[in-house]
Amino acid sequence: MSSTVTEQLIYECFSEIYYQRIFKDYDDNQTSVTQCVQCLLKSFFERKLRRALMSSKIVILSFGNLVDESLAKPLEKRGFAYQKEGVLSTNGIELFAHGDHVRDDCGIEDKTITRMPFAPLLHHFQQASTYIPIFGTKEWFLNYVHKPSGTVKVFPIEYSEKSFQWVILRGVRLCYHLRTNVMPTPEPSWLCKYCEYTDLCPAMRGR
Repeated sequence: MSSTVTEQLIYECFSEIYYQRIFKDYDDNQTSVTQCVQCLLKSFFERKLRRALMSSKIVILSFGNLVDESLAKPLEKRGFAYQKEGVLSTNGIELFAHGDHVRDDCGIEDKTITRMPFAPLLHHFQQASTYIPIFGTKEWFLNYVHKPSGTVKVFPIEYSEKSFQWVILRGVRLCYHLRTNVMPTPEPSWLCKYCEYTDLCPAMRGR
């Protein structure tokens, strides 16, 4: 077996695991918290096109899955359910949440990161805060794992009604665009450099 074939085999294995987890089958009146807190145009394209990611990016994103899975058994011994799904019906849509580790009183969301933040990243805060009412917990924790050093930093997250209503409204908007097949307005940010759909984005044309 040549080295090229071996590398391709490993990439295929990473892809099989990653795509099973990331692509959920929703109808046009359903969405997830993750899809709501990121750029809605990216979420629209993900739902409509399901474009493949670069193999190297799948490996990088899979590091987060490995952290989740490594902590699953020890945290289950402490009462946390692994990869628990929650759903909230509101405003004519169903909003899904997928918590990494969930207990009756709290939840933990794992995030692998290259630069350790001084405070929770905004889209991570919005995700974690929305999980609190969906799962009925008192609080949530963002567990940042710094890949270069192995340092861990945990931020407690409290419920924000303003953030929660914002996420719901975005879910309603996304579902409307999915039903009507009309693209949402682009939302340019630093995350655009990691997006697979920049060639289709009106905001990125000519850049």
